[in-house]
Amino acid sequence: MNRRTLALLLMMAALAGGAMLRLADLANRPMHADEAVQALKFGRLLEGDGYVYDPHEYHGPALNYLTLPIAWLAGARRLTQITEAQLRLLPALLGLALVALPWLLRDGLGRTSAACAAVLTAASPALAFYARFYISETLLACFTFAAIAGAWRYVRAAQTKPERASDQATVSSGLGRAGWLVLAGVCVGLMYAAKETSAIALFAMLLAAGLTAAWAGPVARQALRLRVREFGTAAGVLLFVAAAVALLLFSSFFSNPRGVVDSVAAYGHYVGRGLGRHDAAWHAHPWHYYLRILLWSHAPGGAVWTEATILLLAAVGFVGAARRKGLGGANVHLVRFLGIYTLGLAVIYSALPYKTPWCMLGFLHGMILLAGVGAAVLVRAAPGRAVKVALVGLMLAALAHLSWQAWRASFVDYEDPGNPYAYVQATSDVLLLTRRIEDVAEAHPAGLSMPIQVICPGNDYWPLPWYLRAFGRTGWLERVPDGPLAPLLILKPEVEPALVARLFGDRPPGERALYVDLLADLPGGEVELRPNVPLRAFVRADLWEAYAARGASGQAAPRETGK
Repeated sequence: MNRRTLALLLMMAALAGGAMLRLADLANRPMHADEAVQALKFGRLLEGDGYVYDPHEYHGPALNYLTLPIAWLAGARRLTQITEAQLRLLPALLGLALVALPWLLRDGLGRTSAACAAVLTAASPALAFYARFYISETLLACFTFAAIAGAWRYVRAAQTKPERASDQATVSSGLGRAGWLVLAGVCVGLMYAAKETSAIALFAMLLAAGLTAAWAGPVARQALRLRVREFGTAAGVLLFVAAAVALLLFSSFFSNPRGVVDSVAAYGHYVGRGLGRHDAAWHAHPWHYYLRILLWSHAPGGAVWTEATILLLAAVGFVGAARRKGLGGANVHLVRFLGIYTLGLAVIYSALPYKTPWCMLGFLHGMILLAGVGAAVLVRAAPGRAVKVALVGLMLAALAHLSWQAWRASFVDYEDPGNPYAYVQATSDVLLLTRRIEDVAEAHPAGLSMPIQVICPGNDYWPLPWYLRAFGRTGWLERVPDGPLAPLLILKPEVEPALVARLFGDRPPGERALYVDLLADLPGGEVELRPNVPLRAFVRADLWEAYAARGASGQAAPRETGK
């Protein structure tokens, strides 16, 4: 089998495995709070209320607008008609695109290295897990790498003399010079419209480009000087296209020009958030937070989670580029660029106090690209056929372990606190509570128009608004109201004393409204919204009787609140 055939087989295997890990059973996990927030914001756009960029929350408009075609194709015109799987399909497809994109760099990384990078992208637990999330991080990672790939293809197409004769077909094929440049510009615009942290990636790209040029030999630097005007014009075209894309999306297709200004003003707010101030303080973590997740994570009695193989191979790839050894047909300048870019991203994100695990996707993918190069460098450096075979066997075993982790994270331990990627994940109790509420609504004369009050200090009730989106008379409160109480109450346990005082404080026995514990048959009479975040639920006694009369299964004997 020649190397070209091997690389193609590896790419096909990567796409097949990546599709299974990203597209299968997308609704198997409860909606995360961040997903629910994005879903409800998308619902307003879907129902014709438009989109207005908020410089303080929710990130950019790309996620919302790019979800519209999927919803339309699914026949959804209202929020209640869209499903979790349909929402998550967009990031899942872009996560799969991220698996395929290294092929655009096959003449820069080497065919085998590009295919290895695709396989590692498919098998990475973090990339697979977050590709199943309706949040912006996978979009940002995909558009960022597509921008790099488009710029690389433009540079290669601009070369009058390809480095190898075999590259000529690659250089002359595809979109052509102008097409690759436009693609890069579109992707930069989509980066900016995906999330505010795109500024970090763009800074890292510019830093890497400058340092790579400084690192190049005198011949390469002289060639670069001769092309300064040409590349300057190309940069202007790229920025014009990127600005046009960002302008369209942030202005909500010219219906909200203020959104363009707000997209810049937002950085005043996000700088404070990145530094872990105010409401972001509880997301503050030490500098080694991401390294700890990637190198070794193990809860007592749980699985071992590690992507250390990727980090080790990435280091080998970068060292090989630094020493110009073992790269084979890889372009040393491209590999150095990727190394500096990845290191810059990792350092910046690690230095910022604000950290969530999905923020590491950008530099983790950079590590994977370097790891593809590192795998080829190691095999080339191994003395003798037996050692090469042994190395390949070890890497296949490590790949199998990565794939097993990706499967376990996405399909088994998706809400297990021991899973380092399951960050403040909602529990399946939310689904149980939703089913109970729907059963109660069937016993209420108003059905889905049954009044509900959710009482949670600090508005800490997400993702419940997603699951109760069909109930049109839901009140979201921070304290027990002074006015009438709804027939169904959902609340944090710390609110219950105030509710008891409200019901029984100064009312004679005949005038007291009695409520029954809807969750009395569950341990502690409560469910968990997220790990260690309990909720209680109470139904007015007359509604409970109607509910119980319908023969609802699994109900315990009524227990009045406050007794």
